[in-house]
Amino acid sequence: MRGAVDTNALAALDLTRGPAPALVESAGSVVLINSMLIRNRLPLMGSYRMSKARLLSLARSLSVELGPRGVRVNSVAPGYIWSAAVRRYFRHLAAERGVDPQQVYDEVAADTDLRRLPESDEIADAAVFLGSDLARAITGQ
Repeated sequence: MRGAVDTNALAALDLTRGPAPALVESAGSVVLINSMLIRNRLPLMGSYRMSKARLLSLARSLSVELGPRGVRVNSVAPGYIWSAAVRRYFRHLAAERGVDPQQVYDEVAADTDLRRLPESDEIADAAVFLGSDLARAITGQ
């Protein structure tokens, strides 16, 4: 658990603290990548959920501290991202259950508002938007 906390919260803090003077000087932006796990009910994920909740709290705290100095800080918290790793995981789950991997995908996607899993470039698009001038009035989200 300690490693997850260090990686998810303290590393992000260190990576923001270092360039903070340059971020202030340039009215920069920080976008932290979080996880939907902070809001779901998946079992056996307590320590990871706790570390990601700390990352969300860090984003809000950095926004409060750096916002008055012109730096915006936001967080993106995607769910499953349709990637090679998730495809392998869904194939594994499907094999365990004796079903087609598409059934696993459909079941997971059914619990999302758009009924599909985003691809990594779509998550990157959200992060790029939050880091851009188009999001110049958005912070602490």
